[in-house]
Amino acid sequence: MASRPTDIHTQPPVIVCVVDPDPLVQRSVARLLGPLGAAVEGYATAGELLARLQFAVPACIIVENRLPDMPGIALLQELRARGLQIPTIMLSGDDDVRDAVSAMRAGAIDFIEKPFIDRALVTQVAPIIDAGGRSRG
Repeated sequence: MASRPTDIHTQPPVIVCVVDPDPLVQRSVARLLGPLGAAVEGYATAGELLARLQFAVPACIIVENRLPDMPGIALLQELRARGLQIPTIMLSGDDDVRDAVSAMRAGAIDFIEKPFIDRALVTQVAPIIDAGGRSRG
């Protein structure tokens, strides 16, 4: 049996976390970003994401504004309070200008309305994946 050569230069995949209580949204984002080289992890609540951050920091976070345990904007504020400058994209099913402004002030790099346009999401996340997650400020 022949052994396969090991490539010691193989980089681990860039991790993108999707925080949305809807598993269909999580799967949709995974299908969209997987071919770009991202490992997409889905979480239903902000608390699940915050627990995960104890172990590793993702390259990017995509978060629904209306989560069951806290608003997405509060999650953004918590990330900043912890000193984490993770590129974050806010998703929302509502066309609320106040929420969009609040999200941007809290540090979101974009605010995309659901059903989100695939191209808009890829445009924001692809450069982060290409940089191997090193675009954090």
